[in-house]
Amino acid sequence: LGTICLGLWNSSTPAGTMARKSQVLASSIGHLLDTKLVKLQNIWDDVGIQEDKRLERMASAKKCIEELLDQMIHEEELMKKQLEAAIKNWNGKLQALCFELLLNPYTAESSTPLQLEKELRDRVEALLEEKNSRMAECEILLKEDQALCTDLCKTPYYIPTGKVPSLQELEELKNHLLSAAKEKEHRLATFLGLRNDITKLMTEIDHFPDTTFEKDAVLEEENLFFLSDENIKSLEVLRHQLKVKKQELLATQESLQKQICSLWNTLQIPLEKQNMCATGSLHQVNTALQLQLEQLQQMQTKNIKQIITRTRQELNTYWDKCFYSQEQREEFTFLSDENFTEELLKVHDEELVKITLHYQKCQELFVNVEKWEHWWKVFLELEKKASDPNRFSNRGGTLLKEEKERCLLQKKIPKLEEEIKLYMARWETEHGCPFLIYGQRFTTYFADQWEQHRLKKVQEKRCVKKEDGIGFKTPLKRALGASSTPQSKIRKLNGSSNFISNSGGSTYKRARKPPLAAQKRDFTRKSNVSGQLNSTTLENP
Repeated sequence: LGTICLGLWNSSTPAGTMARKSQVLASSIGHLLDTKLVKLQNIWDDVGIQEDKRLERMASAKKCIEELLDQMIHEEELMKKQLEAAIKNWNGKLQALCFELLLNPYTAESSTPLQLEKELRDRVEALLEEKNSRMAECEILLKEDQALCTDLCKTPYYIPTGKVPSLQELEELKNHLLSAAKEKEHRLATFLGLRNDITKLMTEIDHFPDTTFEKDAVLEEENLFFLSDENIKSLEVLRHQLKVKKQELLATQESLQKQICSLWNTLQIPLEKQNMCATGSLHQVNTALQLQLEQLQQMQTKNIKQIITRTRQELNTYWDKCFYSQEQREEFTFLSDENFTEELLKVHDEELVKITLHYQKCQELFVNVEKWEHWWKVFLELEKKASDPNRFSNRGGTLLKEEKERCLLQKKIPKLEEEIKLYMARWETEHGCPFLIYGQRFTTYFADQWEQHRLKKVQEKRCVKKEDGIGFKTPLKRALGASSTPQSKIRKLNGSSNFISNSGGSTYKRARKPPLAAQKRDFTRKSNVSGQLNSTTLENP
């Protein structure tokens, strides 16, 4: 029996293979069976069991051994089938995990079923660990992302429930989380800045939060406010509204202050009593200023006649500055109204504001006109002195100085006129109406002044001709013949006077050269006024 078992074991071994430990063990099993069978036969011999009984007993022993071996073979075959099923099961799980984890299908490298089963099992366990790790990390990231997106009122990053996230999805989720965290930090800083501005503005204008949104933005804790784009924009709108309201209050305050200052000036309140020191919010300050204004208005009502009189004086002052004619002043018919009422004061104030604004707007032009008038008066005075026959008696150098000043003004006045004309032309183009000086256009006013000067010079020339026909004597302190002064040192002033010696040597007759203004000129041409010496005419443009 042992030889049979050993033969069966050797027949199952591949030919040409080296003996293994299992073969040695199989040989020992065969030897063991032979030994035990010999021992059984010896016992049977000692007992005297017959051959037929021995055969029965030997068959029974063989049957037990066969059943035992069959049972072992069955168990091993079952184990083989289970191993094949396990390999199939692990391989299915492995491929499913590779699909879930978006990995390439796994290719086993083992050669025997037992090694393959172990390799597949280990790989499945490793992928399961990676899957659980990804799921746990994804769950944590999704919770953080959900919290941030809730604060920002944004849609969170979407990964289907139960789906194993890929490495790329996890990376995108991390980037989305990082971006959301930065955006929340930025919005939080923006919110805190807006909140501080809004709180400050509310305090300044004495405004208490009255809407739910204002209360949430100002009174609640910062972590309870949703930092959505819409809420941030609403806060910016609220801040703008509060700024506008503040500007309105400041404008109202400025208007009240101006009215109060105007009433102080109107009522001639002493400086030590002029006080606008109101404290608190803008609303409180404006309330105090309004009360002070009302008190001043009551005082104004009591002293309205004196106020209107002073206002009329100011009107006359500004009319003078603006070179108003009498006709222009009389257009304001309320100037002679003796019914002193608040309505009359209002009309006077409006007219004063109107003429003040007109003066301020055209101040440069009025200053130039005033300068022109000053120069014109000085020029006329110098012209008058130049025609005075007694001017030669002054030997202090004044005559030469006056002549230089007169020549300089003859050049400066026309230039100033041209500047005024250009400025006036721009003004008339912008406003579409003529600019008047003493009720007439400025060019006309200039022309009239020059024409009056020319007529005056013509009249003086006629008077000089009459005097030259009659003759006159010019007294001198000493006779020219007794003078040691050379004839070349006798001055010719303005090229208009010569001293001719008389045979008597005591008196001299002055022969006048006609002034330049009296010389003939062609009035059909336009002449450059600035180039005329002692100009007597002005061409109308």
